[in-house]
Amino acid sequence: MDSDINTSIGQIFLGGGGGAEDSVLLDKRFLNALKNKKIVYIPIALTPKLGGYESCFDWITSTLTNASDDFIEISMWIDLNKKSITDLENYGGIYIGGGNTYKLLNHVYKSGFSEVLIEFYNRGGLIYGGSAGAVILGKSISIVSEENDANYKYENGLNLLNDKSVLCHFDKDIKITVEHFIENKRGDVIALTEKSGLIISNNNSVESVGFEPVTIYTLSGKDEQLNPGEKSKI
Repeated sequence: MDSDINTSIGQIFLGGGGGAEDSVLLDKRFLNALKNKKIVYIPIALTPKLGGYESCFDWITSTLTNASDDFIEISMWIDLNKKSITDLENYGGIYIGGGNTYKLLNHVYKSGFSEVLIEFYNRGGLIYGGSAGAVILGKSISIVSEENDANYKYENGLNLLNDKSVLCHFDKDIKITVEHFIENKRGDVIALTEKSGLIISNNNSVESVGFEPVTIYTLSGKDEQLNPGEKSKI
C-alpha cells in the first residue's frame, strides 16, 4: 500500500455548495492537507451535458487552480463500478461534487464504491464533499427528500460524521425543515450555508472554515454555532 494512504483515520471536508469564491478557504485547506497532490474527482451527481462531463472537469480545474499555486493532478471518475482501494493507492484525496444527492448515493452503493470510500478514509485519505457530496457522508440524505425524483431507494448515507446528517445551501428560511427532520429522524444536523465549510478530523474534532458560521442542530436542543476559525467536537 502506498505510503500516502496510512493506517490512521483521514479527514473530511464539507463544503456548503457555493461557488469557487465561497469555498476558496476550505479548498485551500484541503489542498494543503494533501500528502500527494493527486486527487480523484467524482462529478456523477450531475447529469452530464451533451458533450459529457468535460465542463465539470473544466470547473474543478479552475476552482482548484484558484485555491492553490501548486499543480494538482486530477483524475475524473464517472463510473465507479469495479473501482477498488488499489485504484486509489497513488491518490491523496477524493473530491465528490454536487448535484442530485439521491442519484449520487444510488451509484455509490450499487457500484460497491461506498466500501472503497470508507476504507480510503480509514487508511488516512482525505475526502472533500461539496453539496450533494457532503450530504452522502452523513447519516441520512432524506433531509433533501425533494431531490428524490426517480424513486431511489437508498436514504442511509455513509455515516462518517458521528451519526449526524448534513444540509447544504442552508439559510434561516429553511430552519424549520431542519427542526422537523431532527424531530422525525431523531438525529443531529450539520447545517452549512453556501459560504461555510467544516473540517472533521480523526478524533471527531471539527473546525469551521469559511466566511459564515456553521450551525450544528441537535435533538437535545443544545444547538452550537461555530464561527469561522472556531473548533469543537461532534
